Amino acid sequence: MTAIATRPIAPVDLAAERAELGVALEEAVLRVLRSGTYILGPEVEKLEKDFAAYCNVPHGIAVATGTDALILGLLAVGVKRGDSVVTSPFTFFASASCIAWIGATPKLADVDPDTALLDPKKAEAAIDGKTSCILPVHLYGQLADMRAIRALADKRSLKILEDGAQCHGAKRDGVSCGELGDAGTYSFYPTKNLGACGEGGLIVTKHADIATRAKRLRDHGSPQKYVHAELGTNSRLQAFQGAVLNVKFPHLERWNVRRRELAARYDKNFAGSKSVLPLKLAANSVHVYHQYTVKIRANRSRDEVLKLLGEQKIFCGVHYPTPVHLQPVAKSWGYGPGDFPISEALSREVLCLPVHPFLTDAEIDRVSESLLALAGA
Repeated sequence: MTAIATRPIAPVDLAAERAELGVALEEAVLRVLRSGTYILGPEVEKLEKDFAAYCNVPHGIAVATGTDALILGLLAVGVKRGDSVVTSPFTFFASASCIAWIGATPKLADVDPDTALLDPKKAEAAIDGKTSCILPVHLYGQLADMRAIRALADKRSLKILEDGAQCHGAKRDGVSCGELGDAGTYSFYPTKNLGACGEGGLIVTKHADIATRAKRLRDHGSPQKYVHAELGTNSRLQAFQGAVLNVKFPHLERWNVRRRELAARYDKNFAGSKSVLPLKLAANSVHVYHQYTVKIRANRSRDEVLKLLGEQKIFCGVHYPTPVHLQPVAKSWGYGPGDFPISEALSREVLCLPVHPFLTDAEIDRVSESLLALAGA
């Protein structure tokens, strides 16, 4: 076997990204270092302007983390202590914990079994008399059905905050995260399709009043220096991260195109398999494949398949092994085993395969062949 055929295949390859952009990244960091402006400043302002335009909205507000984007986004759209917010149980915990963090209650609604995205009909059933907002999660690089969710929100006079942590560049029915919602949030965690060299997040919105409040909330509730109109926090993005993201951002579309090419190759390789079942592409979707996710239905468990792939130096992920409602801290929300059977089944079955843009076609074939051999055709 050649070295290429046996080298480890990982979910991300930040070293390859750094090799491609290293000089430009170093120059950007040095530029900030020499400027003396380390918090917010022109690098962050450029990112805010460019990324908002990319999402077809006028306002972008950069914050310290993707989780902060969710917390401050909820507050900025008007969610208050004592409210409830509808979201998915099949997501990273922050999508729900941000609701509880501000004193509201997560109201969970199960997902579509084919896409793992929030089911609008089940979301409507979860609404109660205290619900003020819906928080759809755009999972794995694909947007939820925002037209249906927008119609539901309008019907029930609710706000929408979109969780776009995994969907940089994704579209559905021609719109991006943040266009149909009252606001959308993004994460720039290093492993995202567009990642910082550290933490970062951003809120996008078409509403000037939401943007104004989000900016105030990220800076101790201060509309001007030493004047504090409300309680806020310190969530200002570092200029270093803004500069890094400005270097990477022009490459995002090319990287997303490559992710789609690799996903199409996986689709072809798994066509007809009864044991490796890719999640479906929703109608009118432009998927950016933050994760390429399959359901494992084989004689071996998903976890056993994961372990055996690792022994072949093929490293995959499980997003997510435990639904939100079964997390220990979530007991007080009143949910238990069996409440969301689709999310619970997905948590046992999903396997996320490497799909970063620096993989070769041959590596995709190696992953596919190994997985099919272990799971059975």
